[in-house]
Amino acid sequence: MNDQNFLERTRQLALCMAELHTSLDPESYALLLRILQGLNEAIVHRDTGVDLPFSPREKELFTPEFGRVLKKLAGYLGPHGMRVVVGGGIGDGSGDGGAGACERDRREVDAIARASGMRP
Repeated sequence: MNDQNFLERTRQLALCMAELHTSLDPESYALLLRILQGLNEAIVHRDTGVDLPFSPREKELFTPEFGRVLKKLAGYLGPHGMRVVVGGGIGDGSGDGGAGACERDRREVDAIARASGMRP
């Protein structure tokens, strides 16, 4: 990673967060910040998992659009960006939701973790 790439991703993240601060309702923005804090923990503590339980209200707020925003933000994080699997059994608008897609995603994340030297 070069410094220019890092600075550009940081600038894009800041611009996106500023826009979301004004466009999202306060509850959704608070949820977004909580999730980003969890992603930060996952980056800092690479060999441990981060589990973010959601309240029933937070599950309602986690719409397909919210998931797309989260994936975009996660792309700005980490040394080479991050790939986030959004779903956990809820439909993500991709058309392949459900338990089968969730299980495939879990296996893919586990394989990526192993290839990266992390514990799944």
